[in-house]
Amino acid sequence: MINVMIVDDEERARTGIRTLIDWNSRGIAIAAEARDGVEALEPLRETPIDILLTDIRMPEMDGLTLIEKVTETYPHIKCVIMSGFDEFAYAQKALALGASDYLLKPSRTQEILDTVLRLIETIETERRQVNMLEQLKTGFRESFPLLKEKTLSRLVLSENPPYERSLSNLTINGIEFPYLFFGIVVLQIDNFHTLQRTYSHEDIELFKYGMKNIAEETLAGPFRGAAFEHQDDIVLILNTEEWIGAETLLPYAEKLQHNIRSYLKFSVSIGIGSFDKQVSHLRTSYSEAVRALDLRYFIGTEKIVDYTEAMGDEPADTSYPLAQEKAILQAVMTGDAAEIRAKLQQFHAALKPEGTSKEHVLKSTLALVFALYRFCIEKNLNTTEVFGQDLTELTHILGHSSMDYILQSLSDTLLKITEQMNVKKNSNKLFESVLDYIQKNYHKDISRETVAREVFITPGYLSLLFKQEMKTSFLDYLHKIRTDRACELLRSRVLRISDIAHDVGYNDEKYFYQVFKKYTGMTPSQYRNNLSD
Repeated sequence: MINVMIVDDEERARTGIRTLIDWNSRGIAIAAEARDGVEALEPLRETPIDILLTDIRMPEMDGLTLIEKVTETYPHIKCVIMSGFDEFAYAQKALALGASDYLLKPSRTQEILDTVLRLIETIETERRQVNMLEQLKTGFRESFPLLKEKTLSRLVLSENPPYERSLSNLTINGIEFPYLFFGIVVLQIDNFHTLQRTYSHEDIELFKYGMKNIAEETLAGPFRGAAFEHQDDIVLILNTEEWIGAETLLPYAEKLQHNIRSYLKFSVSIGIGSFDKQVSHLRTSYSEAVRALDLRYFIGTEKIVDYTEAMGDEPADTSYPLAQEKAILQAVMTGDAAEIRAKLQQFHAALKPEGTSKEHVLKSTLALVFALYRFCIEKNLNTTEVFGQDLTELTHILGHSSMDYILQSLSDTLLKITEQMNVKKNSNKLFESVLDYIQKNYHKDISRETVAREVFITPGYLSLLFKQEMKTSFLDYLHKIRTDRACELLRSRVLRISDIAHDVGYNDEKYFYQVFKKYTGMTPSQYRNNLSD
């Protein structure tokens, strides 16, 4: 049963929503009603509510404040704002505060019902995902995967593992390989690092645990199988009574992809190795499957590739496209987004990814990234804003991404650099106008505030510009300009020192003496006397 609460200061509106729709027939109950936000908070503490329908303008506490409190305290509740046409701006604010949808008053009963039913679908999907994660957590805690994982990994990855002892250890865990033929299927999460950014480490481990379960269950009928994790991939050992080819495995691989997408909501690519007699063939089959997945690196996501597609001579590495790198940097200097994308595509084409090794493409891409990083340092740009806090994960990100994703990421990075370049250019122009104003008006009674007002910026930002561009403060720069001008005027014996002080912007002659000595090491009189010497 889905529980709904109605909050509206008009009793007729609440009654209409409650009585004009047959809620019970759809498994929905109007569990509570309230006249305003304050009155609504009490039943929320006592009654489990799934969907909240609330008006905006109400006494005591309006709908926006109510949604804000509900979203903070009961984040699972789906809030729907009901507003008049002239209150649409409030509806937009409500959505920003956490509302799931909005209805324009007056609303037809069918519109209200459709909105509620749509939210129920979302609620049910979320509940299924929560239940599935809870089931996975229970299975994860209750199992003892360490010995199984270690033994399976040794069978596949070690050069000369103790086969008999390993198979005996697996039998203790209820895993048997009674047939003659062995082969490997490797599952790789597409754009794995994006999943890491969205979910916690525990959730990622649960996802991989779920992948292993789905893989074993999907292929349990026709094959004996066992899965383990290696370097964020899922490796599935298959044991068959007779030899099978990749074409036989293809429909099962497609079903496996479908099941993972349906239950875990992300896509995987699958590499298939060859089958042969004896458990010792697993190492060869694994190498074939991984090499097939390396080919997937260049052809996109959610692919199924087998060892036959990776057969043939090793691809030859090509030289690094230095000319294309320079063209990219030149395009960044001009700030033309279309030109930047075009030069990046030329860099990609020059790598010839379809005819070279994955390692060469990764190294070349990293070389371009480091060239961009150095460019940012040379131009005094904020590398953290462009590249993030940590570059150490870059190799991992590149190795677990499709070429399309890498190109898009590089394009985004280049545009960030261009944005910073534009900001810096604008700052330079602004700062030039600041310096020009000071040069023309240093002799007047000016301050940080008056200069900032003249160029339409805040005094704080003016101080920041001086710190960034001149490595000094506004006041130090102004005193230096005035002192230099005073030194020029002191060459004339006709001018009195008090007049010079006034001419360079100091109304207080004593203060002028203090500033002049600070910046020259001498009093104005001493400076003039030294000139005659």
